[in-house]
Amino acid sequence: MLAYYPTGNASATSFQAVPSQAIDWDQFVARVDHQLNSKNRLFFRWAYINERETDPNFSPLLKTASLTSNGQDVALGLITNIGNNMVQDFRVHGLPSHVRLSAFLEGNDFNATNNIQGFSGLARPAGAGYAGSSFPDYSWSGYAALQGSTFDQRPKSQDRRVLEATDNFTLLKGRQSMKFGVLFRYYQWLGYDSATYAGLFNFTGAETQNPGGATKGGDAFADFLLGYPASVQRAYPGANFGGQGWYKQFYGQDDIRVNGKLTVNVGLRYEYTPWLEGYIGQLGTFDPSKSKPIIVASHNGVVNTSSQFAAPAAMQFFGNYIQTTADVGLPYNVTYTDKLQFGPRVGFSWQPISKTVVRGGFGMYYEPEGTSGRVNRNILPFLLSETVNQTANVVPNRTFANFFLGAPLGSALANPSMNPTPTHLKMGENDHYSLAIERQITDKTIFEVAYVANHGLHLQATDDFNDPTPGPGAIQGRRPYQPWGTISMQSQDVSTTYNSLQTKFQHRMGNGLALLVSYTWSKYLQEAQTPQVGGNLGYEHTYSQFDVPQNLAISGTYMLPFGRGRKYLANANGVANAIAGGWQIQTITILRSGTPYTPIVGSDVANTGVGSQRPNINPAGGSSTFQKSLTKWFDPTAYVQATQFTYGTVRAYTLRADMRRQYDASFFKNFSMPHESTLSFRAEAFNISNTTSFNAPGATVTSSTCCAVTTTSIPSRDIQFALKYDF
Repeated sequence: MLAYYPTGNASATSFQAVPSQAIDWDQFVARVDHQLNSKNRLFFRWAYINERETDPNFSPLLKTASLTSNGQDVALGLITNIGNNMVQDFRVHGLPSHVRLSAFLEGNDFNATNNIQGFSGLARPAGAGYAGSSFPDYSWSGYAALQGSTFDQRPKSQDRRVLEATDNFTLLKGRQSMKFGVLFRYYQWLGYDSATYAGLFNFTGAETQNPGGATKGGDAFADFLLGYPASVQRAYPGANFGGQGWYKQFYGQDDIRVNGKLTVNVGLRYEYTPWLEGYIGQLGTFDPSKSKPIIVASHNGVVNTSSQFAAPAAMQFFGNYIQTTADVGLPYNVTYTDKLQFGPRVGFSWQPISKTVVRGGFGMYYEPEGTSGRVNRNILPFLLSETVNQTANVVPNRTFANFFLGAPLGSALANPSMNPTPTHLKMGENDHYSLAIERQITDKTIFEVAYVANHGLHLQATDDFNDPTPGPGAIQGRRPYQPWGTISMQSQDVSTTYNSLQTKFQHRMGNGLALLVSYTWSKYLQEAQTPQVGGNLGYEHTYSQFDVPQNLAISGTYMLPFGRGRKYLANANGVANAIAGGWQIQTITILRSGTPYTPIVGSDVANTGVGSQRPNINPAGGSSTFQKSLTKWFDPTAYVQATQFTYGTVRAYTLRADMRRQYDASFFKNFSMPHESTLSFRAEAFNISNTTSFNAPGATVTSSTCCAVTTTSIPSRDIQFALKYDF
């Protein structure tokens, strides 16, 4: 396998390559508008988009993988004027789409070729657009990973279908504009994926460390060279799975012009959005209080074992743990519908004095269910997956070649993993509120300052449910619920809080200059279960990974004062005006705080199977001689590995990457051509100063390669030229 891992070429420990990516993209749009009579207008639109992409791997010998996608929007609408003050707008949409992703070295069974045992019978059968087996995935703490299939569960596909009908009715009456509407939507997505059928081999340095030593030591690549993974995942690939459901939404709103200075907006929306049903019943929950704790969807009390490759083997060995929703009286979609999805809307615009406007608003919005949660083939017998861990701090007996000790997946000795759905969940909610003051300084200049905030509730997440308490011994034998491996419940318990002060200065085009300056000062916090600080009971309130406290954006357009109608060369002849006149310059400058990241340790210090655990703060402090550089972006000696069989206490997202700096500019001119046609020339430069901004460094503080920056957050300078002819 070493042949596939590139050796250093930029330095002894750094490999860099600039491979070629190919993207082909086509879009076709057709529209017909027909005036049926003076009151009715009919329209039809068809849009089709197709994309073909060839993506290179980080490792040259893994070559490339493809991504193809296409989508359509077929729409039919009828707009009717009723009298002089009423309009009805009825529309029907159909939106089918398809995505297909291939794996790297697809069609090559690397495990079988190299006699790596434990994966026999798991290979995806070739056909229907895929070529069978592919390259496994390997990860090393502190080193770049090799990704062939598992990182994105390739080969895989997704097919989506949406059918939607809307009807909106508008009534104008006096100072009021009232609007009412309904929406009915059928949504279905189906897909297949390959899970970890080729294997995910994880190396952490745990097998070469000295747990009793002061510095612990250990190196993930040394573990690999000795042939001792810390953990390995395997699973059956997935045939088609997914979900479908009907949504209904209703709303009413009223825009009231109280007087010449005050306008008020009020509205209420109600959404009936049930949780999706699993495709062919592939959905279930886990209730450890029952003798048969796995409950899967069924109308008639019979489990459908023909829907997945894993189902026959899973039922053979674990069928005595499985019952159906019909047996226990649960709904077919397992999770009861949240019927309290009311979304009020309130807003106002008030002009207390001349040239000053105050605006404010509040609204509640709901997030419909995504495709990465409940209906993503998460439970036995449709999913048969396991993660097996090496026993810590003993002479290892599980090798790279035979990590599962001869036990096949789907035997009585297996310890399957699951991601069940709870039976009661709230739909994700976002509350938006803002208050802004806008002042007109001149006829062309305005200034605005605003408080803008958002509060997220019941947002999608997964919660660990079967982690053992920290301690010595084999991880599996200490899990609370046997014979199961990792269990992650599909929860809705993430909450977020965003608060910001936003300012804007805008000068509209005047004297050849237009300018827009905006600045945002914000804080974005989140609260979620965090097993890295406490297993099943670990929760953390900290910064969000999307927190960007400072954000400045400046954009402007300047019309050079040369040529006809301008200050200089106003009477230039045709040749001089064509050469020197009519040029414009546009610029965009973005200065933004770096995004936060988290220091971690490479090994499973708590011995619980939880990855990316945290260190502790070094009570002695860091190095007094530390100097920040690209090879050491932060001081790893400021942290120490937690005591054996405990979780570290460092909070998430307490370190920040380099700030983002980007300076773009364009230089362009429009040339008048015969017959009212125009020729446009444009020269554009992205990152014109070629300023480098860096991504976060490697943050495994126990790794010998810790803290080095290896990638940039924006590309290097890119200059392009374009000609466009409009006629």
